[in-house]
Amino acid sequence: MMGVKWDAQVESTSPPSVWICIPILPPSLNEWSRKHWRVRHRAVEEMTNNLRLLALAASLPKIERAEVRLVYYFRDRRRRDPDNYAGKFILDGLRKAGIISDDNAGVLRLPQPVFQVDRQAPRTEVLITEWKE
Repeated sequence: MMGVKWDAQVESTSPPSVWICIPILPPSLNEWSRKHWRVRHRAVEEMTNNLRLLALAASLPKIERAEVRLVYYFRDRRRRDPDNYAGKFILDGLRKAGIISDDNAGVLRLPQPVFQVDRQAPRTEVLITEWKE
């Protein structure tokens, strides 16, 4: 079985973009809402710390106006609701780690997530692109 690791790279496109691989699948909003606030807080802090270290190691730029595309790689083809994987857990971590400036509607675009299947290496891939008005 392949092991998925935290990874990131800056794509030298215009505008610049950042690709991040997160070796876990975040909980769905249904799961997330049932967790105790302290458990949620710890999970966001752990995600933030991992993203902060990754941003330092990969010299990721801070993106002021971001479009964040989320691709979830699940082990199976089970049907899932896109609104249940809106990315709050990851967006909070990206904001707190300083990778995106904020996660409010004025500076963030969030297209519907994409669901893929990878039975050997479930993960979340994030593509962050800067956008101008």
